[in-house]
Amino acid sequence: MSESIDRINMRTMTNASVVAQYARPSELSAAEQATLARVAPLARDKPILDIGVGGGRTVEALRAISADYLGIDYSQDMVDACRQRFPGVRFDLADARAMSAVADDSIFLAVFSCNGIGMVSHADRLQILREVRRVLQPGGIFVFSTHNRNSPEYRRGFQFPQFQWTLHPLRAAVRLSRFAAQTALRLRNRRRFRPHEVHADDYSVINDVCHHYGTMLYYVTLEKQRWQLEDAGFERDAEAFDLDGRPVHDDTAHDSIALIARKPLLVADLSKSPEACRSPA
Repeated sequence: MSESIDRINMRTMTNASVVAQYARPSELSAAEQATLARVAPLARDKPILDIGVGGGRTVEALRAISADYLGIDYSQDMVDACRQRFPGVRFDLADARAMSAVADDSIFLAVFSCNGIGMVSHADRLQILREVRRVLQPGGIFVFSTHNRNSPEYRRGFQFPQFQWTLHPLRAAVRLSRFAAQTALRLRNRRRFRPHEVHADDYSVINDVCHHYGTMLYYVTLEKQRWQLEDAGFERDAEAFDLDGRPVHDDTAHDSIALIARKPLLVADLSKSPEACRSPA
């Protein structure tokens, strides 16, 4: 199943039109602005790792925090687009599941934007969390976003492409032709990829409308996401923000949630017995 998800998503993320779309300049979302404003004073001039950098949408905002910056992506096409767009900035081809070129405890701020962590299987997602924790310095911060399983988007059925009517005959013909082609593409992708969906008690991987149903994306609740982070060795109760940049404490119906997770300053020595780890009375 992991190979199927990888194959479907990689096929989409290496498509020339998708790469060009991600390489276009665009602003940060309200949630991204809120999380970066929260962590920027702590991360100033410290090492930053931009995971799943895509076409470079987050590069300028993160380099404004620190020039000690590295952007990585598992798509060579995305890496090439970033290198062309930002000459002299460091970008490498790397997979978030195995960042062997990034040393232990070497990064202060790791960022995985645009729900990028949701483009892999459940087991691989947990591996990414462990890898991020490994490369973070004690007290380091992980900022990322995830699709929300408690949102209407998760339960929504098939969605047709947007169509804007016009009285201009030539424009109407062009728009109708585009609408028909995109609808056919969506139906074809839906038929091919929906059988690969996974629906478990704690999460789902669904054939999402993103890129005309050309992706398999991971959905999880805020409660379960916080549990995953804690299980991977991050501090409890990661901060969360909705799409409007407002803090979320228990739950939200927004399609996506941005989180700030922290690696503990002191890591317990697991080789010690439970008695040895107890504080003196």
